[in-house]
Amino acid sequence: MFSPHVVVSDTDFLLAMLRRSKFSQLRARELIENILVTKATLPEFTSNIDIQDPGVLGFIEKGILIYSPKPDKEGRKYTIIRAGAIDLEDPNFGPKNQVKCSIGVAEMLRREDENANVNGWHLVLDCTGVGPRHMARMPLDLHRKITKIFQDANPERVKGFHFYNAGTFFEVMMAVMKQVMKKKNQDRIRVHETMESLYKEIPMDLWPIEYLPDDYKGPSAGSIESIQAAMKKKMLDPGNRAYVLEATSDKYKIDETKRPGAATPNESFRKLNID
Repeated sequence: MFSPHVVVSDTDFLLAMLRRSKFSQLRARELIENILVTKATLPEFTSNIDIQDPGVLGFIEKGILIYSPKPDKEGRKYTIIRAGAIDLEDPNFGPKNQVKCSIGVAEMLRREDENANVNGWHLVLDCTGVGPRHMARMPLDLHRKITKIFQDANPERVKGFHFYNAGTFFEVMMAVMKQVMKKKNQDRIRVHETMESLYKEIPMDLWPIEYLPDDYKGPSAGSIESIQAAMKKKMLDPGNRAYVLEATSDKYKIDETKRPGAATPNESFRKLNID
């Protein structure tokens, strides 16, 4: 399926990338090469991720990254990013560990659900408590690197970016994003001034109770504490830790010494037979 410079042989990984690419072999090849090239050029973010490292696990323990425990009717899940909850005085909560946590959890959830990277995700950026220092923790060059990872080398489909309670910082954030984000992703951005607006995009039963009205009596995703406890339990599972370490190891890589000429993918590779 690949040229000799692409070192990858894991069937589950190949199937996951084909599903993500709607079984287009060309798109799957482009995605895999993007992932491996990014891994080679930005290893400090993408390689040898230990989901039990305190700096990685901390983003779950502190409720900074909240992953929905169940999908919507179309199979999509969502992640709440609460940047305002980041402890700016603690070096463990830097952008590098945040990216590692995101990638590590995504790998772990892909192991749990093979359709996790097919149905897609919604990202909810809760800007409550975000101030100038939170913005300054990620300079433009770093923002560009991280955006490249999630735009060009992300097995998961991002269906929407939802900004909640962004206030005056939204214009600042958009000025940065327009410099690094592709047009198609910019078009997926939605701004919500109220939770009622968000409920129209993401059903109420998928939200933690902390994001629901006090008088709401219907089903929910549970408390943030319970959601994070369940996710932490998964991350502390030895099998999940070993899986993510292997998935982000040097086992899968680009060997530039074996690249045959141009790097542009083409459709002249044999058909991959999948039962």
